[in-house]
Amino acid sequence: MLIVADSGSSVTDWICLLPNQEKQFIETKGLNPFFVSEKEIIKVINSVNLFQDIAPNVKEVHFFGAGCNSPDKREIISNALSVKFKNAFVNVESDLLGSAYATCGTTPGLNCILGTGSNISFLMAAIYMMAYMV
Repeated sequence: MLIVADSGSSVTDWICLLPNQEKQFIETKGLNPFFVSEKEIIKVINSVNLFQDIAPNVKEVHFFGAGCNSPDKREIISNALSVKFKNAFVNVESDLLGSAYATCGTTPGLNCILGTGSNISFLMAAIYMMAYMV
């Protein structure tokens, strides 16, 4: 099973790919590590009923979030996710990189995030990161 999350400061959107290829969509509060602690993140994750059922079988969690630009902030999210998804590979990156994957794929382009915070970037770095991660 695979889980992908896109988190801003206000809302986190989760998509879970279940074994039968069914997709389950979940929305929780935003999990920006500048504003929520590791303990609070664990509480939010534990409040999702689906996660209680599927946690032992989740193999990958990819979390793209606001505030996840530095190693120490990514570690806060990663530690919290690893508490629940003990058998999973956990990857935490910035929301800007996640939106780059979603909007530009492997081609250069401009990417914008408009929400509680706003960002714009030219995406050559995303292409490098995608090649590096594969």
